[in-house]
Amino acid sequence: MEIIALLIDTIAGTLSNIARLALLLVPVIVLIEITRYYKTIEKITGRVKKPLQFLSLPQEAALPLLGGMFFGIVFGSALIIDYAREGLLNKRDFILIGIFLSISHSVVEDTFIFAVFGANPLVLLGTRMLLAVIITRIAASLIDHFAAKQAY
Repeated sequence: MEIIALLIDTIAGTLSNIARLALLLVPVIVLIEITRYYKTIEKITGRVKKPLQFLSLPQEAALPLLGGMFFGIVFGSALIIDYAREGLLNKRDFILIGIFLSISHSVVEDTFIFAVFGANPLVLLGTRMLLAVIITRIAASLIDHFAAKQAY
């Protein structure tokens, strides 16, 4: 009987988590489609063109990158999944976005949380962003280097 109760709890917990994720992802995807329809994305992404070029990422990477940075890794992941389904970015771009977001996801929320515990928000934010840019740029160079070697 304990196994059945455990199984029921597991299934209920899993379904609850799926429902929570759907409650987050469905509005995100709807919002993305609305912003695409009204061409808001182009206005936003045009402002981050130079930093994306430095990271050797296309302009299409701006929304998943910014979404993950400011709203968290789940939101960024939803955007990445959507972009992957539509074929807007290639595997290399997804890897670089993942590297960048693994270091600098949810910068607003995390900075506030750590500032409450006494961390200097400017140092924290600056360090995270600097590390994200440096490590992503190094990763881009390495990926491009090894891709060029394989081409020969």
